[in-house]
Amino acid sequence: MENTQSRPDATIFDLAAAILARTGEIATMRLHKLAFYAQAWHLVWDEELLTDAAFFAWGTGPVSPELHATHPGVFLIRDVPGNPEVFTAAQLESIDEVVSAYGGLRPYVLNAVVKSEAPWQDAWAGTAPGERGRIIEVERMLSFYSALEGEPVAEFAAAQAE
Repeated sequence: MENTQSRPDATIFDLAAAILARTGEIATMRLHKLAFYAQAWHLVWDEELLTDAAFFAWGTGPVSPELHATHPGVFLIRDVPGNPEVFTAAQLESIDEVVSAYGGLRPYVLNAVVKSEAPWQDAWAGTAPGERGRIIEVERMLSFYSALEGEPVAEFAAAQAE
């Protein structure tokens, strides 16, 4: 899959701005999780990365250290210095699908979902208390989420609706 090897033009800030355009003010860690899922699912659906972002396994879930550096200690985030206009219609469709599937989950459910999945678990494995985990490998994201057959959190969303 050669498209995953080329570096996209969009940055993590562009992706965060696109998500914020859909959600409004959002908890910082929720923004990181939605950005991670947008990257992962767009990779599965369209065989390309949305952004140049790298995500790492932290105790709070997947985090983009580059994005985090712009708002350390901030609980709610309203804006970022990104341009949501850089994405194609297909890319925006992936972002919309992810925000729709994951954006309404309660914080503890979203946290439980992402931490129950192999990409985060693999990168977190062996991390000492108080430390941060390793990079979440793109290949691991692709293999894990591809196996879900294009259906993000279907069973979790159904369970929460009850």
